[in-house]
Amino acid sequence: MSNESKPAYITLLLAMLHAAAGLSILVISSWFIAISAIAPVGFNYVIPAVVIRGLALLRIASGYASMWVGHKDLLARIATVRMDVFSQLQNCQLEDKASSTEALAQHTEVLASKWIAWVSPLSSVLFIFTVMCIAALWTNLPGAVYLVALYSAWIILLTFQWLSALATARENTYATKEFRRASSHFLAASPIWHLNRKKAAEHAPSAMPVWRQQFNQKKKTSHTMWMFQGVAFALALLLMAGLLPFSEVAVFAPIALIVPMVLLAAPDWASASFNAVANAAQHQQSNNALNCLSTSPIQQLAEKPVCTSLQLNHFAAKNRSTVPVTVSLPSTGVVTISGVSGCGKSSLLQAIAGLLPAEGERRVDDHAISEGMVKRWLYVEQDPIILSGSVKMNLDPAGSDIAQDTMCELLEELSLDTILPLTNWVGKSGRQLSGGERKRLAFARAVLANPLVLMVDEPFEGLDIKTQERVCKLLEKEAQSKLVIVASHVLPTSLSIDKHIVLEEASIKSVNQHKRQFA
Repeated sequence: MSNESKPAYITLLLAMLHAAAGLSILVISSWFIAISAIAPVGFNYVIPAVVIRGLALLRIASGYASMWVGHKDLLARIATVRMDVFSQLQNCQLEDKASSTEALAQHTEVLASKWIAWVSPLSSVLFIFTVMCIAALWTNLPGAVYLVALYSAWIILLTFQWLSALATARENTYATKEFRRASSHFLAASPIWHLNRKKAAEHAPSAMPVWRQQFNQKKKTSHTMWMFQGVAFALALLLMAGLLPFSEVAVFAPIALIVPMVLLAAPDWASASFNAVANAAQHQQSNNALNCLSTSPIQQLAEKPVCTSLQLNHFAAKNRSTVPVTVSLPSTGVVTISGVSGCGKSSLLQAIAGLLPAEGERRVDDHAISEGMVKRWLYVEQDPIILSGSVKMNLDPAGSDIAQDTMCELLEELSLDTILPLTNWVGKSGRQLSGGERKRLAFARAVLANPLVLMVDEPFEGLDIKTQERVCKLLEKEAQSKLVIVASHVLPTSLSIDKHIVLEEASIKSVNQHKRQFA
């Protein structure tokens, strides 16, 4: 057993202990209630009571310990799974941003949570159910055959639940992917919503198909639970009605109360297995989705530090209706690109970074560089991906052991100290953060990566004036040692600009090298 898998197995053992303690309390309590009614004078009530209290404490302790170890293991597994995804995507680009969000959020979370989501609860029920049936048959417990009948019904229902959950999980995964793809396309068209607001509203994507599949999964699970509960109650009634003949001693013995109580309580201690099966089905779909990511290779180029200048000669992204750019950019300082929506600001940045195929020429210090992604040339996109994890995980996703003090100081510089401490969970896809906070967190992540060239897309959008000034100061600080290229339709007056490029849909309007003196 490796050190990495130890917490998972400890979680499993604690979960089994938790379940076994709960069922033991039920069995001993049932016997204790029955024996108390017929106990002779001098019967020792203390020992059973102490045992029940001890089991209760054991159940509480094992439950809390299982959740603590399990969630600690979950955080470590999320990091491991995401590093595996990063390795899979090395020198590749996802062709669909919806798949990117899935890979970095939902699917990795589902894979990492398997031990607490379905392995532990399903194994616990299977273990105690099997042991209980074997013990009942071995000791010839009154009504043992009813336990075996319930066990058989549980196996059958679990099998049908697995097949049904697998089909629903497949449909849910497809619906979620289609919704994310439609949302991505719809939001990409936001600059032209104002042209026809009514039509834009009509084409807004709906999450109803996703919610419908999720509801169907819960509905099917609930129906299976009700069927299991009905079988358990029916068997309990048959047992108490005396359908099977027992000896008169066995019928009136206190031990005869154990099986009926176990049957009546079966929905409580066995129903968790049906939810676990649904989670297992989603786990399989997530695993398939990560193994079938659609990617396109990106040529990885060696580091290209800009010592004197970066020249672009008739340079533009391929297959985009954008104007070719010819300009010389300094080795350090802030270069801004502005223009109307749709003129190609983002495409130009991505082409410079090598994330999009380009036509024309890039030259560093008068040396041409081939098409591809240049190492340590970082692009911070307009709608950045925020990992479902802690603040620290988002700032250092590669696990580079960046000093925590450095992270905290940078967050304070960007007015992000409100999301501290670093252990805070920022939620699924960063949904607990505002749009401006997401941008600044991604900007901080790029700064901590120590790039040679930093390209930032729309860093000021949605920020108040005071926060914009904070971002400007950090941009200027970074520009002292590297080239910083900013594409934005919002240019704060406090930003010191070394060169400004104004794009239009059909041409370059101006290239001005005088700070703040541009048309």
